[in-house]
Amino acid sequence: MYAIQTGASLDVSFLIDFLPSYLFPNEERTISQWLISGISLGGHSTWIILKDEPRIQLGIPIIGCPDYLALMSSRAQESSVPIEPPYFPKSFLEYLKRHDPANMPYTASDNTNPYRGKKILVLSGKEDPIVPWAASEGFVDKLNVGEEEGGIKEVFVEPGIGYTCSPAMVKEAVRFLWDNALTKSNVHKL
Repeated sequence: MYAIQTGASLDVSFLIDFLPSYLFPNEERTISQWLISGISLGGHSTWIILKDEPRIQLGIPIIGCPDYLALMSSRAQESSVPIEPPYFPKSFLEYLKRHDPANMPYTASDNTNPYRGKKILVLSGKEDPIVPWAASEGFVDKLNVGEEEGGIKEVFVEPGIGYTCSPAMVKEAVRFLWDNALTKSNVHKL
């Protein structure tokens, strides 16, 4: 599962590298901003992409968790699976320590924080049994996006909603995109 999330991050970077030349082979337009959103597995990937890809300045993780071990620990516990080899190999746990968003300096107020200056809307269901808000809450509460540098963090945890992208979440995502990416003050070149 984590390999898929990491692979998605790499795929997005490759798309950013090559999509402009495919869409505009004569350089008739310039892509001025890159945005990312995903649901569930795509939401988990969105957190990694926001961490790894500096060209993406706005992201909306929907039903996504930035802390892989927090998410998987509750699942493992429910299934009586220990967080140890062979289920969680030491090399994989070491990889997570070096690469998982939860192990990055996401609270820092300097350039070591990969989320600084980014615009992030977090969408989750409060009653989600598959991607419980509790697995993300600590990270999201402490996440420093550097408001003084234009970073924005908004969180919408919808009461009574489980593992679904609700109409209210879609409405919040549209509003966030409009306010932070599509209005004239946010569009640099068309």
